[in-house]
Amino acid sequence: MIDLTIRRNRPIFPLPGLLCSGLLLAACATDIPLTPTDRLALRHEPVIHIVHYESPLPVMKPIGKAVLPAPETVRKTTGADPAALVATGLGRLLEKTEKLDNLRVEPMHMARPVNRRPNEVHKHYTDGLALELWVTQWGFEGIPGVPGQYSLRLDGNARLSNPRDGRILWTSAACRVNGVGNRSFRSTAGDLANAAKLRKLLVAARNECARQLARDLDSDSRRQSS
Repeated sequence: MIDLTIRRNRPIFPLPGLLCSGLLLAACATDIPLTPTDRLALRHEPVIHIVHYESPLPVMKPIGKAVLPAPETVRKTTGADPAALVATGLGRLLEKTEKLDNLRVEPMHMARPVNRRPNEVHKHYTDGLALELWVTQWGFEGIPGVPGQYSLRLDGNARLSNPRDGRILWTSAACRVNGVGNRSFRSTAGDLANAAKLRKLLVAARNECARQLARDLDSDSRRQSS
């Protein structure tokens, strides 16, 4: 079972500036597929730490003169960090699809930036493996030609590494959620202030992003073994 126990001694780190050499740097790196050998070895690790980085504030793009809630208000209304939601969703999915019972979703966030090498996370998680997740951007923007409708956009990435030797085992293709082509990820301006509806929308986005990341990890390994 996934360990969701909150260990309060995990640190929350200070927030540096956001540059491509910061949060987006790891996302700019070339994708690294998970090899079949490394995939089979996952279940033999003592623990796989699922770690998320604090998400940026949402980007709000109104239609015309429409007034939308401030980014800080939307973030507070959701009641959860999107990356934390994706981390939990991916953990549950991998437990089921990969038959892993050694997953541990770490409750405390790592602070931006996400570095090209996972050195920072390896300082705090030295056993097993580290599965990092981060959201590069999220928010709501008006849909052209659809008056009053706003699309939720959420882009995320993941990376799996070994703290013992510093090796990166897998980097994902970006998960992308967008309501322009999918009505499940749309909202009206009024609903952006509705906590229940906003959280429901974000949970749907979490599930979709986690599904894409899990599929990416699995397909990389299966493609190489074929």
